[in-house]
Amino acid sequence: MESIATSHMSPLEPLHRFWVFSDLQQSDPRSATFCMETAVCDFLSLGLDIDAMCYLGDSTEGATLSHLEDMADMQVRLLARVDAPAYYVMGNHEFDYFRRYGGADGVKIPIREAILKEAQWHTSADLEDWSFTADFGDVALFFLTDRAERAHGRWYTSHCYRQSMPADAPNDHDYEADASLVRERMAALGKPFFTFSHYAFKGGNRDFEGDLQELLRPLPPDHLAHFYGHSHIGDHVWGRENFLRQISTINETPTTQLDIASLEGFRGNTIRSAVLEWYGGHSYGVFFRDHLHHLWEKTYFENDGGCARRGE
Repeated sequence: MESIATSHMSPLEPLHRFWVFSDLQQSDPRSATFCMETAVCDFLSLGLDIDAMCYLGDSTEGATLSHLEDMADMQVRLLARVDAPAYYVMGNHEFDYFRRYGGADGVKIPIREAILKEAQWHTSADLEDWSFTADFGDVALFFLTDRAERAHGRWYTSHCYRQSMPADAPNDHDYEADASLVRERMAALGKPFFTFSHYAFKGGNRDFEGDLQELLRPLPPDHLAHFYGHSHIGDHVWGRENFLRQISTINETPTTQLDIASLEGFRGNTIRSAVLEWYGGHSYGVFFRDHLHHLWEKTYFENDGGCARRGE
């Protein structure tokens, strides 16, 4: 597998490659289709072999059921053009319909209902699960997703906050026990791994929101980096002073986290995603792609010296 980087830029040879994207987040199916078609067509033009797609939430927006179903079907159809499995986590906007109409008949999430029927797509096995894993032999991908009480959504998570339906209802769910289980799952991996979530850890963009994800810290030594969306690059309203920051560290650690949002170019400043290459050990590269203008806009490398190299 040849690296995206040319030989004079880096001698690193990728062992695995992943396409990472987030926040299509449109309430109008026409706008959503334009953004997704732009991203998929540009990505396919690169001719890159990938092992998986990592979709970090907010795939839809709004509470008009026909629009949500149309956008879910469109995304399944267009991403089927990419020859790789899709690993999908939910963000806050997946719960728009539920927040509007409640969960008396169960928690309705149209995109989740659509992808559970598709062999290409993978997500949490249970709506109440916080995490799931993709194992690629010598490296793992560890996904953190928003979730809800499966029967009626009496408790759910959003923006890293503990939420209730209705909002003033008692919420006695044991989130600390959830966190303990997730920490055990990460520690048991026994290999280098990346984490993926809709949200940043503290030190990332929009880290002024809730603290649920902070319950997972400290992260194990095998943790390589964290990828997230939610804060659309270029959106000053929500990104505040960090609205253009794509790379940071997790507070009080040297561990890098990367904001790869957004797959829309209306609130964000372009239709954007990233390609992650893993070179072995703790070595990896991240290539930020501007799909609207067909260019690589930024590159980030970490190298621990234990990576595979050309000719070896």
